[in-house]
Amino acid sequence: MSSLELRDQFELRGDYSEFPAELQDFVADPYLSWLRETFEFMKEKRWRAPEGAEPVLTLRPYPGVSRDGSEVALQACMDTRATPALDEQGQVVSEGAIGYLELYFKRYDDKLKLFYGTTNKVEVCPLS
Repeated sequence: MSSLELRDQFELRGDYSEFPAELQDFVADPYLSWLRETFEFMKEKRWRAPEGAEPVLTLRPYPGVSRDGSEVALQACMDTRATPALDEQGQVVSEGAIGYLELYFKRYDDKLKLFYGTTNKVEVCPLS
């Protein structure tokens, strides 16, 4: 997913030069606004992940589920325990966790875009 690679640019690598405009090719509001808020928050705090750390992502189709006219739904687990948020001095300011996500996509200008999602912290990924 290219949108995840773009998010990694700031969430993992701490590149806050500018909000990735390319995200608009993959993401629509309200999810896009949430990403922008996350970007601004992390930019202000100057948080980043440890060098070379990568979250573990598990994705699965979520058939038969729809929200607000979505055409596609995905279930995901993102394990960020290896990617805690670090401040400018390299001190842990937010521990990583396992998040269970439900992601919803629908068409905007003939492009399928992520427009809504939920995230809940879980002890174990239910997709494992």
